[in-house]
Amino acid sequence: MTRFLALLAGLLLVSAVALINPPVGAAALALVIVSWWWRPAAVAAVLVAIGVIAFADIGVIASAATGLVATTYLLNAAVLHAPEGVVPTTIPSVGGAVLFAIAATTAALVPVEIAWAPLAAPVLIVLIYALLIGGLTPKPRSPGPDGGQLSADAATKTW
Repeated sequence: MTRFLALLAGLLLVSAVALINPPVGAAALALVIVSWWWRPAAVAAVLVAIGVIAFADIGVIASAATGLVATTYLLNAAVLHAPEGVVPTTIPSVGGAVLFAIAATTAALVPVEIAWAPLAAPVLIVLIYALLIGGLTPKPRSPGPDGGQLSADAATKTW
């Protein structure tokens, strides 16, 4: 299944590049074929796709779709030679890729006239991530009067 997904994502990546710039699509196809034997070629194919997107003035949604295909391709191409049982496309990996693509597309489509907004976006993403993860981590226990550990309820009582 991983080989099929790697092949499918590679062909979709080549198609996306070829739609934008057909001569470079041939180079991307060659890199996808070589990546079956030499894994760094998969990274080179994705870098070719990124370069084509950067120099062609295509829309935000097309860029996000190509990014999702590139992510799927890298996830599956990286484990072509992995041991049996390694599954790269899990629900968290696919869900994370799709949610971040939606967030990036939404952020790019919002009309903002503030010059420093692109600098604030990464900081806001890190803060939101910290708030989400902070709610999932267990609270540390505070030491009791004799140096032992108290539960969270007992720590709030006055001695």
